[in-house]
Amino acid sequence: MRARYIAVCLLLATTVVGEPLSVELLDCFKIWDDAPHSAFTDLVWKGHFICAFRQGRGHVSTDGRIRVIYSPDGENWRDGAVVKLDGYDLRDAHLSIMPDGRFMLLGGAAPRKKDNERTPTGSFVSFSADGLDWSEPEIVVEPGRWLWQASWHEGRAYGVSYAAYEGTPMLELLTSRDGLRWESHVSQLFGQGRPTEVALRFAENGTCYALVRREGQTDESTAMLGDSRPPYAQWRWRDLGGPFKAFGGPNFIHIAGPHWVAAGRMHQDGAHTALTHLDVNKGVMTKLLKLPSGGDTSYPGLVYVNGLLYVSYYSSHEGRTSIYMAKVKVNMPPDPNEPETFGAEANPTGDPIGGGSGYSRIVAGGDFRVNDANGLAQALSKARSGQTVYVEDSAQIDLTGRKDLRIGEGVILASGRGRDGSEGGLLFATDLGASPVLLAGGQGVRVTGLRLRGPDDQRRTEQMAELHKQGKYYSIPNSDGIVCSHSGLEVDNCEIWAFSHAGVFLKEGATGAHIHHNSIHHCQRSGLGYGVCLDRGDAVIEANRFDWCRHHIAGTGRPRTNYEARYNVVGPNANGHSFDMHGGADRKDGTDIAGDRISIHHNTFKAGSVRAVLIRGKPRQICEIHHNRFAHADAAAAVGQTNARENLRVFSNVYATDGATR
Repeated sequence: MRARYIAVCLLLATTVVGEPLSVELLDCFKIWDDAPHSAFTDLVWKGHFICAFRQGRGHVSTDGRIRVIYSPDGENWRDGAVVKLDGYDLRDAHLSIMPDGRFMLLGGAAPRKKDNERTPTGSFVSFSADGLDWSEPEIVVEPGRWLWQASWHEGRAYGVSYAAYEGTPMLELLTSRDGLRWESHVSQLFGQGRPTEVALRFAENGTCYALVRREGQTDESTAMLGDSRPPYAQWRWRDLGGPFKAFGGPNFIHIAGPHWVAAGRMHQDGAHTALTHLDVNKGVMTKLLKLPSGGDTSYPGLVYVNGLLYVSYYSSHEGRTSIYMAKVKVNMPPDPNEPETFGAEANPTGDPIGGGSGYSRIVAGGDFRVNDANGLAQALSKARSGQTVYVEDSAQIDLTGRKDLRIGEGVILASGRGRDGSEGGLLFATDLGASPVLLAGGQGVRVTGLRLRGPDDQRRTEQMAELHKQGKYYSIPNSDGIVCSHSGLEVDNCEIWAFSHAGVFLKEGATGAHIHHNSIHHCQRSGLGYGVCLDRGDAVIEANRFDWCRHHIAGTGRPRTNYEARYNVVGPNANGHSFDMHGGADRKDGTDIAGDRISIHHNTFKAGSVRAVLIRGKPRQICEIHHNRFAHADAAAAVGQTNARENLRVFSNVYATDGATR
C-alpha cells in the first residue's frame, strides 16, 4: 500500500525574505491508492495518527465513502474503517477531537443518483471512541447548505456552512454542543464574491480565525482571513491577495505567536498543493513551499507534533489520484527581543531539571493506592484509561521475578517524588534479567514521581571483555526499567538507575514519547548501559539529569529512530560518549543509516573526557546540534561522525575555551 515518492529531495529548504519562518521538506510518500479516486483528506493526532479521506470511482460519483486509516508514526499505515451511507456520496472528511475525548468525523453528504450529477450537498457526522469503530452516519445539515469543517473551543463546536447549490452566496456561522444539533450563531457571516469552504481555528487567547476559499479567478475570488473575539458576533475581514485565488481545501495550524502555517491548492504555474505562512496579526499570507503534487490535488490535513509538521493531501501528479503524506520541519528563528541562550540553564519548562522538589505536576493521589507487590499487580490489572495507581511515598516494593506488571492504555502509575521532601515510592528488582520491570502496555501511559531501581549498577568492564572474547557476552542477563512499544508514553519526575541495558527502552511503535524531568544514572554495563534507548522509537528527551551511564541516550539507528534532546544536564561521569546514534556498520545490515532525525540543543555536557555526541552513520534526514554547552575545547572534540560525512550540522554551540561549564 505504501510507496515512497522517490523523486522528492530529502532536504529542501525554502527561506522567505522578510518572513520569520522557513520550512524543510524532509520526506514525502504515498500512503493510499487502493481506489480509482482517493481525495479530500484530514489528519489528527491523539498518541497516533488518524487520516480520513473520500474514495470512489471518480471525483464525483455515487459510491463516495470515507475511509479511515491509522498509523503510530506517520509512515506505516493500517486500514481502520469505512464510513458509508446508502444513497449519499460522502465527501470531504474532517476530523476533530471532542471535549470528552471522542473523535468526530464531519463531512459532506450529497444524495446523488448518478455519477457526475450536480446535486445539493449537506453534512453528516459520525463518532468514534477509538478512531476504529464509527457510529452510523447521521445527516445534521440538510442538502443545500454544506457545513464543511468544525473546530471545538470551550465545550462547543463551531463551523461555517455555505451555499451548496442553494443559490445564496452567504456564509453562516453555526455552533453545537454535541456535534448533532447545530444552531445559527451568525446568520450572515460573509457574502462577498462566492465564498465556500471555511476552516476555523482558535488561538490560545480565544480569538477565532477563519480562512475562506472563494470560487473563480476574479478579483473577488482571493482567499479571505477573518478574525473575531468572543462571543464571535463581530468579525473583521482581510483580503489575502492575488496569488491565493480559489485557494482550495483551506487549512491552517498554529506554530508560535502570530505565526500559522496554512495549506491549500494554488493555481499559479499549474494546480498544486502549497504550504504558506499566515501572519494573523498583519493579515498577510506568503507561499513557502510547493509539495510534490499537480492536477487534481489539495485538501490537506495538518498535525504539528514533536517539532514536525505532518501534511496529508491528495494528488494526481503520478497518474492515479492518491493520498500522500509529507513530513516538514518548520524553523522559527530566535525572537530578536530575547537574548540567545546556550545549555540547559536556558530551561524554559518552569520545572527543575531532574525533577524532585519544586516540580509542578506531582500527582497527589489515585484511584488505587498500593504499598506491596501483590497490591500493585492487582491495581494495574484493574485500572482503566484515565485512572491512577498510586504507590505510597514510603513504600519499598520488591518486584524480583514479577512478570505481571503491565500498565494499561491511558493509565497513570505515580508516586510523590519531590512533595514535602519525599523521595517517592521505590520499586526494585534484584534478578539480573529483570526486563522489563514495568511494561507500558498501551497508548498514553504515564509513569511519574517514582523511584525505579534495577539489579546492576556496575560497569563490569573486564568481565564483559573476557566474555566477549569467549563469545559469551550475553551469558549474563541484562535488565530494563520501563519498556514500551506504544505511542504517547510519558515518563516524568522519576529517579531511574542500575539497569544494565536501559533505564527506558522505547521499542518499535513507541512514537511521541516524552521523557522529561527525571534523574537517570548508573546504567553503565560495558557494551550496553543506556539511560534512554530507542529502536524505531521517537521521543522528546527533556530537562533530565544524567550521570554514570555508558551512553545517556542511544539509538539503534534503524529507520524511523528519532529523538530530540533538549535542556538536559549530563554529569561528568561516563564510560562512553554521552549521546549516540548507531549506524549500519554497528548493525551489520549493509547500510550507513543512522536513524532519521536527531536534534540535540540546549544541553550542558560536563563529561569532557569522552565525546559528547557520536553519530555512527548518516541520518536519513538530518542531525542538528546547536546551542549546547560543551566541556570540550572545540567541535571536533565534542562531536564525531563515523562511517559517513553527511546530514550533520553543528553550529552555534559554546565550548570550554568560550567559558562553558566543565
